[in-house]
Amino acid sequence: MPIRPLDEWAVGRTQSLPLSALKGAVVGIDAAHYINQHLVNQSTREALLGALGGFPFALRTNIEKELQTFSNLGVATIFVFNGLEFGKKEHRTQPASSRSFEQAWELYDQQQADQVVDAFSSAGMTTHYPYFNLSPVTDPWSFYRYHWAQRSFPTSADTTNPSGTPSPETLFKYLQRILTQNGVEFIVAPYSAAAQLSYLARGSNPVVDAVFAPSEALLFDIDKLVTRIDIEPAQFFWITKQTCQEELGRLSNEQFLEFCLLLGSPFLRSLPLFENPAYPGKSPTIRDALPMFNSAGRSALTLCAQYEEDRRMQELQYTDLYKRAYMIVKHHVYIDVEGRVGPMDPENTSSDMHELIGQRLPEELYFYLSKGIIGADVPNFLTTGEVRISLPLGTEDTEIYRQLVGDILTPLRTQSICLLANSLHRFYQTKVIRILPWFDENSERTINLKGIPSVKETIHSWKIHGDQFPESIKKLQAPRGSFKFAVQSLSEPDFTSKSFANRETPALSSQEDILSNVMWRFLQLRGYVDDKHKLTPWGQCLVQALSGIEPADNLEESIFVAIEMIRLGLLNTKSWFSHVSGGPMRGSEDDKTFNMLVSRVACVAKLQHKSIGYSGPLSRQLLCYRSLISQVRSALRSLVEVVLAGLLLSGDADRDRNDWTEMAIKLPFIDDNDCGLGIAVRTYLDDLPLQANPTSPEARADVKAKGKEWFQHSESFIGNLELAFKLWDAVYAGTQSTGKEFKEAKFWEDANKWLAERR
Repeated sequence: MPIRPLDEWAVGRTQSLPLSALKGAVVGIDAAHYINQHLVNQSTREALLGALGGFPFALRTNIEKELQTFSNLGVATIFVFNGLEFGKKEHRTQPASSRSFEQAWELYDQQQADQVVDAFSSAGMTTHYPYFNLSPVTDPWSFYRYHWAQRSFPTSADTTNPSGTPSPETLFKYLQRILTQNGVEFIVAPYSAAAQLSYLARGSNPVVDAVFAPSEALLFDIDKLVTRIDIEPAQFFWITKQTCQEELGRLSNEQFLEFCLLLGSPFLRSLPLFENPAYPGKSPTIRDALPMFNSAGRSALTLCAQYEEDRRMQELQYTDLYKRAYMIVKHHVYIDVEGRVGPMDPENTSSDMHELIGQRLPEELYFYLSKGIIGADVPNFLTTGEVRISLPLGTEDTEIYRQLVGDILTPLRTQSICLLANSLHRFYQTKVIRILPWFDENSERTINLKGIPSVKETIHSWKIHGDQFPESIKKLQAPRGSFKFAVQSLSEPDFTSKSFANRETPALSSQEDILSNVMWRFLQLRGYVDDKHKLTPWGQCLVQALSGIEPADNLEESIFVAIEMIRLGLLNTKSWFSHVSGGPMRGSEDDKTFNMLVSRVACVAKLQHKSIGYSGPLSRQLLCYRSLISQVRSALRSLVEVVLAGLLLSGDADRDRNDWTEMAIKLPFIDDNDCGLGIAVRTYLDDLPLQANPTSPEARADVKAKGKEWFQHSESFIGNLELAFKLWDAVYAGTQSTGKEFKEAKFWEDANKWLAERR
């Protein structure tokens, strides 16, 4: 997150060089900043992404193109990701941005096609260039400054969720997988990536020669900061801290730090006195803030003291917030090249830094965090004692969404939190975690770990080595570590009876063995396997659902998520979103109902699309439903990560290895889903009733032929329908194999008969 006023002021003060000037250098890249630039820059932003959900279709192609350019020019890179939360975070809503999405949907419902794309593209975007208060057409100087702003600094965006796209954090695992597959190094910082980059650039043995990061990195004494990198043409823009200090009136290092903190950053909100009450939410400007800072003797504390009676200062207790932020920056925590975790300037660090940054975790866990083995979510819950749930920008605030994130997912989160706590100090095992959703900040929802039996003990018997497998298991075609291998192996009685580990069982060593045992442990926690290592009715459901697919179908995760949605009471035809547009409109009530069910199943998978922004029909209803799937998938990812981390923390696997990141990216649930495949299915099934004989082969062929016009950039409309129907077949087969566990099997059977005549 940048210091916006500093970015705006620095317009025109950056310098540029060809990217080839960095040949032989190592560039440290702030991963969140890098992702954010892809999401908001004009050349890479996908206008309708906020209306479709999921990840940008062209993102992987764009990233790999850039990585190849770096490689061709001899520029090495190390990506640094933000880690755990630090300090107390403000959770503020974005009403203006929410309204902009509402207006975009209104335009779509009114069929204002020429305005819809621009409306969604700009929804949630906030451009902050306070000097541009005159029209660039009538004021050449403003035009000049505007031109330079576009070139050297990207448009600032709503930091909660820029332009309705995923927040950078939701793309961390996705980017880590791309980097690993392309042989590019990365590290996850214990806390702030900016602080970690400062260590890499300024340590006793510097690892990087240049830093590409948001302006907050200047708080950590980075001398030169790359502000932007372009591939076409291959060039980069940069600015020096010394330039900033000189042109701000020769500020000293200490004065520069204090002033930048007051301007607003991830460490501290901007000083209320710098803000204009007439424009709430608008960033302060250097032009207004610097004279006030100078008048206070260039001292932040003096300035705060001068206005200590101000109501806004008192309500926020801003002086205390400033002191905390100052200490957090001065003594921020990083991980060194040896894997040791500690604060900057340790000689002057106070003993209560845990009160400012957060409760300390074992160094082993910080190491797993740094390698991407475990994400930040579950450790954050333990260190902060809170599960804070915000409403992502562009997500509909519906009653079912509130129920899901506030209550339905609590048992799943509890498993993750408890399992990790079981491997940590007793301090964490007895914590009470508060659940604080945005719609109920005074919620009394809690997770009391002290009263929960050990989750770790229920799954510790899974420690099976590959050389123990009977021949029947070794002959299974499914890859080790997959859902299909896990459940098929447990269908063999001889294997199940010999699958219990004892104290003499040696630690797992091969990657295949580790991932296989992670999957068995995960499936037991989710109720597909019982404590006798036998498949439950839901396990049998999963066996049947997976039996008809091949690895090339790439549907395992989607099938598993769909079954989880069924078990959570979320995959059905309930009218949760009837207040918004985009549902089935044509045919009988049965036609509409069955269409809705099949379309919702399709939403669990991804639209097969070319590497270009989406262009086609939208559905607000299916976008709402997609948000439910996304939350379930995210919670499942957190759990499977904790299962792997817990296995390692318990010493059940050999830790003398170098395949950490490779293991992490092989865990499931990295890819988020869009609602595009659901829209394709709904559009096809909704057009059939317009035909004279909707179930005839001719009618189906005619409607499928229209798909090229509806979805111009999909890889194949017919191929997407076949993918969706293959997913339906798998999930349907599972629903018919659950015995008494699933009460709606007959309804699904009726839906399947209906679909058979129309596919």
